[in-house]
Amino acid sequence: MKKVINTNKAPLSTSPVSQCNIINGTIYIGGQMPRDMKTGKIVEGAYEQTKISLEHCLTILKEAGGSIDTIGLAIIYVTDLSIKKHVNKVFSEFFPKDAPARNLVEVSDIGEEALIEIALIAGKN
Repeated sequence: MKKVINTNKAPLSTSPVSQCNIINGTIYIGGQMPRDMKTGKIVEGAYEQTKISLEHCLTILKEAGGSIDTIGLAIIYVTDLSIKKHVNKVFSEFFPKDAPARNLVEVSDIGEEALIEIALIAGKN
């Protein structure tokens, strides 16, 4: 049975999707845009966008009963692979050891001029 998680502690999608689904103890967090919670606008800069997108994912993960230590896979979409250095910097700060597996995929457009979107697959605590 699927359990849907939507929290106002992270930006809700403008698309008709759930922030997160839990199925058989696995947490699936949909792509999180680098949206400022106060203004609703996309933040500036590749490092900042990466950090805020990951923070939104972690907020939803906590609401779903997971933690940073239960992340199995991060799926990252970027509009330009040149920002990989910023992604690596943020990930090394959040995961100084035992980082999750990661897919980094270049796409033509994420929307709203965002440079990055991050999704996670994790287990429950």
